[in-house]
Parts: sequence; C-alpha cells; structure tokens
Amino acid sequence: MNVGKYGQFIKFCLVGAVNTSISLVVYAFLLKLNVYYLTASTIAYIAGILNGYIFSLSFVFKKKFNFTQGLKFVGVYLSSLLINLFFLYILVDIFQFPKFIGQICVTGFNVIYNFLLNKYWTFNK
Repeated sequence: MNVGKYGQFIKFCLVGAVNTSISLVVYAFLLKLNVYYLTASTIAYIAGILNGYIFSLSFVFKKKFNFTQGLKFVGVYLSSLLINLFFLYILVDIFQFPKFIGQICVTGFNVIYNFLLNKYWTFNK
C-alpha cells in the first residue's frame, strides 16, 4: 500500500482507528455495566494494545518481531494510558464532561504522541 509522503502516518492512523474503535466499544460496554469510568478506560485501552502492536509491526513500520521493540511498544502505550487517564479525570471530574465525550477528546492527543514515540523510539533503526 503506497500512500505517498505521509504514508506511514496514514497507515498508523488506520491501525489506530481500528484500535480506537475496539477501545471505544469496550469502554461503552463497560460503562453500561456500571464499571468505574477510569477502570473501564484502562481495560478498554489494553484491549487495543495487542492489535496495535501486531499491525504496527507488520503493516506500519514493516519490522520483524523483536522482544526489545515489544517492550518499548508496551512502554509507549502504558505511558500513553497514564496520560489518557490523567486528562480523562480532569475532563470528567473537574470540567464535568460526559464520560464518553471526555474519552474521545483525549484520544486525539494520544494519536500524535503514540505515533512519534513509536516512529522515533520503538521502531527506529
């Protein structure tokens, strides 16, 4: 799939869209079950990590499995999760955003953060 100058970022966003969809469906489902929103966000976020690693590795960055890269990938996403939870808490508990809208708002920042760290640290040559 050749998508031009920004192809890698576009591919990352496509994979991210699938991951985000998985995460949002799990998040909404857990909210319906009355799971505490920060716990629901954590579980939902983790649900997308495995899918994200497999497709980032093979489709976006075209790399073979490497244990060190796997650890870096998990590290990036765990740090991203902490940032996600921090801003979600602020939006929901301090600014009174609806829980689902708050989650969508913090997702935008995480896309850029995850791409840059994965491109220049996790999958860097």
